[in-house]
This record gives sequence, C-alpha cells and structure tokens, in this order.
Amino acid sequence: MTKQAVAYFDDHKIVQDLGRRALRGGIVSLVMQYGNGALQLFGAVILARLLVPEDFGLVAIFIVVTSFAPMLIDFGLGEATAQRSRITPGQISSLFWFSAASGLVVALATAACSPLIASIFHDPRLEAITLCASITFALLGLSSQHMALLRRTMQFGAIARIQVSSTFVGVLVAILMARYGYGYWALVLRPIATALCVVIGSWTLCHWKPRRPVFDGEVKSMMRFGLHVVGFSVAYSMAKAVDRIGLGLFYRPDVVGYYQNATVLYEYSILLVISQAQAVGTPSLSKLRSDPAALRQKYEAALSVLAFFLMPTAAILSVTAQDVTVLLLGEKWHVAGALLSIVAVRGIFQVIEGSQAWLHLSLGRPDRWQNWGVVTLGFQLAAVVAGLPFGPTGVAAATVIVSLLIAVPSITYAGDAIGIDAALVMRAVGPQLIGSIAVLVAGWGLQTVFLSDYHILVRISFSVAFCSLLYLFIVAGVFRLTEPIRLVGSVAKDLLKAR
Repeated sequence: MTKQAVAYFDDHKIVQDLGRRALRGGIVSLVMQYGNGALQLFGAVILARLLVPEDFGLVAIFIVVTSFAPMLIDFGLGEATAQRSRITPGQISSLFWFSAASGLVVALATAACSPLIASIFHDPRLEAITLCASITFALLGLSSQHMALLRRTMQFGAIARIQVSSTFVGVLVAILMARYGYGYWALVLRPIATALCVVIGSWTLCHWKPRRPVFDGEVKSMMRFGLHVVGFSVAYSMAKAVDRIGLGLFYRPDVVGYYQNATVLYEYSILLVISQAQAVGTPSLSKLRSDPAALRQKYEAALSVLAFFLMPTAAILSVTAQDVTVLLLGEKWHVAGALLSIVAVRGIFQVIEGSQAWLHLSLGRPDRWQNWGVVTLGFQLAAVVAGLPFGPTGVAAATVIVSLLIAVPSITYAGDAIGIDAALVMRAVGPQLIGSIAVLVAGWGLQTVFLSDYHILVRISFSVAFCSLLYLFIVAGVFRLTEPIRLVGSVAKDLLKAR
C-alpha cells in the first residue's frame, strides 16, 4: 500500500486546532460546492429554456419515486467509514464489495419495476425512462467508499473537484441532447454521465484499491451502524419526495415540473450548503466523541456560523424568488417562481434541523437518527395530505410549517446525551433567526409596495442590498454578533497566505 493510501487508515485523534481546520476545509469545500451549484444552475437555466415543464415533470416522477435507492446502495457505510475511530483496509474492502453488489441489485430491481411505475402514474413513457435511468444505481456503488475515505481524511477540495468535473460532463451531455431535440432524454442521461465521472474521479484521486474482503466483528458493527443511517436516509428521502409523489398522482406532469424546478433552485442554493456542512461536520466532531463538553461547544459555534450566513440567504431567496426564477428560467416558469418564494422559507428552519446529523453520527447513535427520520416522514405525510387539496401552493406552505415545528425538537433529541437543549440552540441561532424573519417581512413589503413597477434587475438589486443591510444592522448592530464574520475572515486570510 502506498504512503498516500496508508493515511486513510490513521486513527481519529483530537487535535488542538480541529475547529479551525474543519472551518478551513469547510470554506474551501463550500466555495467549490457553490461553483458546482452555479454549474448545475447554469445547466438548469439552459435546459429550462430548451425543454418544456412536462419534460421536467416526467423525469421528476422517476427521481422522487426512486429517491431512496441511492441510500440502499451506500447503506450508510460511507458515514460509518468517515465516522469510525479505527478502520483497516480489509474492512473497507468488505464495505466496498457490499456497496458494489447493492448497486447492481438495486439497478436490476428498479428496471424490473419500470412497468409498475408507468402503470401507477398512467404514462407509458416512464417505463423506458426507468429502464435507462436504473444504470445510475449500478455506478453509484463503485464510488461510495472511495469518497468516504476522502471525507475521512478531510480532503474536501479533492471531493469538490470530483463533483465539479462530473457535474460539468453531465450538464454538457444534457444540453447537447436537448439542443438536438431529444427532449426529456437529456434529463435522463445527465445523471448517468455524472455518476460515471464520479467513479473515474474517485478512483483517480483516492489512492486506495479494494482487495479481498475481511468480514470480522468490526465490519458487522459498521454494517449495523450503516443500517441505522440508511434507515434515516430512506425515511428522510421519502419525506422529501412525498410532496412531488402526491402531486404526480393527482395533478398533471407540468404541475410537477413547476414544483420540481422550484425545489431544484432551492436545493442548489440552500440545501447544497446544509448537506456539505454535514459532510464536513461529521468527521470533524467525531474526533471529539471522548470529550462531550468540547463537542457541545464546537457544535454550538459551528451552528452559529452556519446560521449567520445561511438563514438570511434563505430569506433573501424567498423575497427575490419570483424575479430570480423568471430571469434565469424564462417567463414560462413564473409559476415555479411563486412556489420558490414559499419553499425557500424552509431554509431558515432547515439550517437548524440539518445539523442534527453532526450530533447523531459523531456520538455514534445512528439508531436515534433513524427514529427521527420516521418522525419526519410522518409529519411530512400529514403536511402533504393537508396541502394537496390546495394544489402545489398548499403543499409548499404545509411543508414550511412542518420545518418550523420540528427544527428545534430535532436537535434537542439528537443532543440530549451531551446536554444540548432548546436554550443552547436558541443561544446559537436566536439573533440570526430574528434577523432573517425581519428581512423576510420587510423584503416582501418592499417588493410589493415600492418596487412592483421597477425593472426586474432593479428589484433584485435593491432587494438584495436592502435585506443584507437590514440583517447586518439587526444581527451585528443590535445583537452585537460579529464573531462569525471575524472567524470566517481570519480563516480566509490563512487560506490566502497559504496560497
């Protein structure tokens, strides 16, 4: 084994500058991820102008119906690898072969279900879409452990390079196919091309190759850990997908298409950061498992920084959603813009809820994470049932209410063992939450009363500037919360010096 490969199997140790190293890695990763998000957004903009809402709706139905499949492939073993204090090459080889076999099985099962999916949604085109798209699942199983090893060693820059280059290839393939008249097939082939590039990139940048598997007691323990992780992931993915499944069953594909693109814009701007923060936070906080007080302190600081920047971003996205959607996707997508203005409000509360993974996984309690996933699914199902009679607007509003209700309880449940309660959460995010809600109300008022007759670019520019200044006045001026700015600024200086 090479020296580079040996580093993947070093034991987790507490280091003095862990928080700073994690933040530095997180900033690099987030910058690259926003580049990746910008590339995905560029692809979405071009494809939205080349294709029609019905094309997006058809593929969205397949995506949401099979959204839990990738979790069955990884089986939570990527999180087990990143979180584990001690691992061996033989153990990781066992997990790799298990994931590869799972990917093949899920691909074959999905292909076999293609006639059933087409029948349930009363559209024969879904059969061919499902058959072709199932190839993606076979590819996903070949890269999960390589990506997990890169995360374990906090090589977030390498991970971002893999993701950006893979996204570029997928976007290019989709745009070319759409340009030459292949319609929804452009959206079907895009994830296949992306997944293939992830396999190539992860095997190139991760200097570890699978060998003969070793099935010892530790591997069984990691698989039990992964079983609970995948339990949460499947439940949470179904919770995220149930809104579009419900709309697909009772409304036309174009309605699903509008809702899907509103969700995509939200995911590229808000959920992208939350998911990347989880990827950075889990291996970082796992090093502090033996010191609950330090773990609690680092969690509070990390949540405060994340909320400081992401909560107002969600509020500003909600205020400008209608204009941003029309500007990017075109006038025919104005319905998606109205939906995005509602969906984006979820981001204010999902900043809190999304951090629960840091605690569950770093404390080695994926079983509790799985339990919360079931709770989330139940709330989401109730929200969709309540909102469906009112169409996509009702569904979007109901999901926002659910995010508000479960945000703080999700963290108090996750952090109960180390003394994390509602008071700590509000201490970490209280000023940011107040500032973001104020921005939301004032921004909507500004758009409606004063800016309705201005050009779209003027409205966006004034709204962003006004909301940003108001947020800083409340949070930094009134509440005197400036530590996140200083911390990120100092780390940015370190990175520039290192360059």
